[in-house]
Amino acid sequence: MELKEVIHSRTSVRRYKESPSIGMDIIKELVELGMRVPSPKNRQPWQVIHVTGADKDFFVNLGFQVLEQYKARKDHFGSLEISLKAMQTASDLLFVYNPYDDLPDYRAVWEKSDLQAIGAFVEHILLGAKDMGLGTLWMNDVFFMQSESKAFLNISHDVQAIIAIGVPDEGMYPRPRKSIDEVLVTR
Repeated sequence: MELKEVIHSRTSVRRYKESPSIGMDIIKELVELGMRVPSPKNRQPWQVIHVTGADKDFFVNLGFQVLEQYKARKDHFGSLEISLKAMQTASDLLFVYNPYDDLPDYRAVWEKSDLQAIGAFVEHILLGAKDMGLGTLWMNDVFFMQSESKAFLNISHDVQAIIAIGVPDEGMYPRPRKSIDEVLVTR
């Protein structure tokens, strides 16, 4: 596919065909694509943990337990339930975090620029997966289960995103977008 076609046809996938992991070679290729993005001072503020199989199932079940706690307390839980259902059917999950978020000057100096770089990193992975015929979902609902995610992954850093990856099992259609006039301001 041409780059413009990949960009225009990429959509978020929430249902995946039952299949084994897409494989470590593909995971490595996707992460390497992500690593090509620019980052402030070339910090490359990303690290990825790949989870599949029984570990993925354990994490998803943990997520549903957390969701039930939110429901019992009648607390807001965003779209955590939708994200967990997508994770349940995806063959692979990538947990993306910033290994530098515990540095003393992180919040004051690096937080915003690192988050921009991580966003670009994730987007390259999504576009690469689309080009390979795979479906993805970029999820931030991990923020509703941050402490559980950190304990599960055995890390001290906040998880910035989870990417679900797999073979799509739904009609992929583009979501509505704002018009160019709503986005582009000329002076």
